[in-house]
Amino acid sequence: MFAEVPQRLSACAQPSVKFELKERSMSRQSTFAEGLIAPGPANEYRGPLMLYGQFVGDWTTETTEFRADGSKHLTRWDVRFEWVLEGRAIQDIWITPPRRGTTVPWHDSGNRYSTTVRVYDPMIDAWHIVWINPPTGTIVRQLGRKVGDEIVQISDVDASGRITRWVYRDISANNFRWSNECSTDNGHTWHLTQEMLATRVRGQDTPA
Repeated sequence: MFAEVPQRLSACAQPSVKFELKERSMSRQSTFAEGLIAPGPANEYRGPLMLYGQFVGDWTTETTEFRADGSKHLTRWDVRFEWVLEGRAIQDIWITPPRRGTTVPWHDSGNRYSTTVRVYDPMIDAWHIVWINPPTGTIVRQLGRKVGDEIVQISDVDASGRITRWVYRDISANNFRWSNECSTDNGHTWHLTQEMLATRVRGQDTPA
């Protein structure tokens, strides 16, 4: 709760307000989770929803970043997908470095504690996708579709003239390869900037 602010103040008075941040009870957290998380896809579009629904569960990744100077940077990620909003959307979190009970300062280089919301649009048979990473203030908006055996997500052109394309390849029940590609010539050529090799965490059932 917020501390109460005095009702009557002189014209020049600047109140000293203190905010008390209290931990929410587990019951309050669980009611939010109950309202957000869904047990499976909505029946109306179960088939198309499984495009991303097939990834529901926990994953680890071995990730390579390809830098402009030709060097490579290796990281590991903790990735989790879940059904949300009565099964009409997928939400996932992408975390590096994996926390395992530790905390990482907000502005640490390479800090990613991000989330993606994916909403299927049956009017265009595609997915509206927003990825948000608070530590860097990055927001990426894309449109995702199945293209052959791949899932391709493409952004609009940004202020610098750059387009991003994120592609899921070599998809199986327990593995996938994710590529982050960019173009500066309106999609005529693409350059690989990051690649993830993902493996499902053992002991989890694959979505049906």
